[in-house]
Amino acid sequence: MKPQSFTPYLLFSALMFNATASQAVVVYENNFQSPVGSEWSHATLQDAPTPYSFGPRSFLGEFGNDTVSLNLSGLTSHNALTLSFDLYLIRTWDGSSSGTAFDFGNDSFKVAVTNGPVLLDTTFSNGNPAGQRFGPAAVNPQFTGAAETYSLGYVVPNSILADSQVMDSVYKLSYTFSHSSDQLTLDFSGYGLQAMGDESWGLDNVHVSMVPEPAMAPMLALGILAVAWGVRRRVTAA
Repeated sequence: MKPQSFTPYLLFSALMFNATASQAVVVYENNFQSPVGSEWSHATLQDAPTPYSFGPRSFLGEFGNDTVSLNLSGLTSHNALTLSFDLYLIRTWDGSSSGTAFDFGNDSFKVAVTNGPVLLDTTFSNGNPAGQRFGPAAVNPQFTGAAETYSLGYVVPNSILADSQVMDSVYKLSYTFSHSSDQLTLDFSGYGLQAMGDESWGLDNVHVSMVPEPAMAPMLALGILAVAWGVRRRVTAA
C-alpha cells in the first residue's frame, strides 16, 4: 500500500483531535495562592495546617452556614459549562440524620447555578458511622468518594471530642451543565452545621470551562471533506 493513501485519514484524525481539544475553553480558574478578586462574594483565605511539600496549602475559607458566590460575566457563545473544584470538609461533619445513636446530622453542602440547576445537595461524614448521602447508595459509609482523608491537619479539640484528633476530608468534584448566558453565578452553601470551630468548609482549585457553539462545525466539515477526498482518490486510482 502506498504511504500517501493514509494521508486523508491522518488528516481526518488530526482534525477530529483538534476539534475535541478546542472544546475546552477555560473561563475561570483559581488555586487561591493570592488574594481573590471581586468575582467572589467572600474573600477569606486560609492556609491549611498541613502544607504542600512545595509551600502553603491556601484555600478559600473557612465558612460555616454561609453561601459563597462566584460571579462571572462576559462569557462568549457556548452551550454548556463544566465546573470542577476541591471541596474541603473540616472537622466533625456528621453526615446524615439516620435515627441511630450517632445521629448528629444532617450536615449538608449544596452547589447551585443561579436561575439554573442544583448541581449538588447532599450530606458528608468525616467519620460519623451514621454515614452520608454522597455516594452511589441512599446511605453510604463515611468518606465515600473522598480523594483525601485527614490530610489537611485540622484538629478537633477534646472540648468537642473525648480524644483530640485530626479530622477533615477533600473531595474533587466536577459537574457539566447546560448554559448559554453571558452571565454565570455559582452558589456554594453549607447548612445544618455547628459552630465554625466544630464544622466548616472551604474551596480550592476552582475551574470553569465552556464548550463554544461554533467550534465543532468547521472541524467536522473539514473532516468530512478529507474523507471524501480520500475516497475520490481511491476511486480515481482504481
